[in-house]
Amino acid sequence: MRRRSLPGLLLLALPGCAEMRQQPELARVPPGLGVVAADPVPAMVAEAAAALSSAGASLNGHPAETARALGQMEFVIEAFRRNPRWSPISIGTITELRTARTEWREAIGIDAAADGAAVAEALGRASLSLRESSTQGAAAALAPALFQPGGAPTVARLAAPGPLPQSRIASAMARDDVQRMQRLQIGGVTGALDPNAPYLNSLTGAQMPGTLR
Repeated sequence: MRRRSLPGLLLLALPGCAEMRQQPELARVPPGLGVVAADPVPAMVAEAAAALSSAGASLNGHPAETARALGQMEFVIEAFRRNPRWSPISIGTITELRTARTEWREAIGIDAAADGAAVAEALGRASLSLRESSTQGAAAALAPALFQPGGAPTVARLAAPGPLPQSRIASAMARDDVQRMQRLQIGGVTGALDPNAPYLNSLTGAQMPGTLR
């Protein structure tokens, strides 16, 4: 039987490793949404799923936490959509996330056609302002171009988002899918094992040197 040369075997393996060569989304994490992790998406989706585990009930009266959780989910959806490293995410999870995004956007008053990256950034800035007890700063971050009506009324909605049952289901599915990928070391989540990978400040999103070693 003819044996393939080592270079030939490596060439055959390259297409299957394409997703694993993709880098984490460190440079694009908006301030206010970052988590202390080498690879932000797995940590962000786990944190958001925990915040939404009560289907929104625990978020009542906590607008900063609402803005952070929904901003994280907007960021995660964009990461799943734009980065090939997340292509193994199941179609079922993607479908549930789309339905959930409609739910939370209607609850908060986010324009249905708004760009997810812009929404995530705005919610991150609003969350930071609210953590500093600056409702004025939060209102300024929630511009009418993305939020309806925007400003102070949207801050009030963040304080009382109402029931978010679909968001609970979809965020849990996304978390479980990402954890499955992590266990199997498929996609890009193996980047979290890099001891030299930078970390993120939990509030500002600023990068810090890796400290695993």
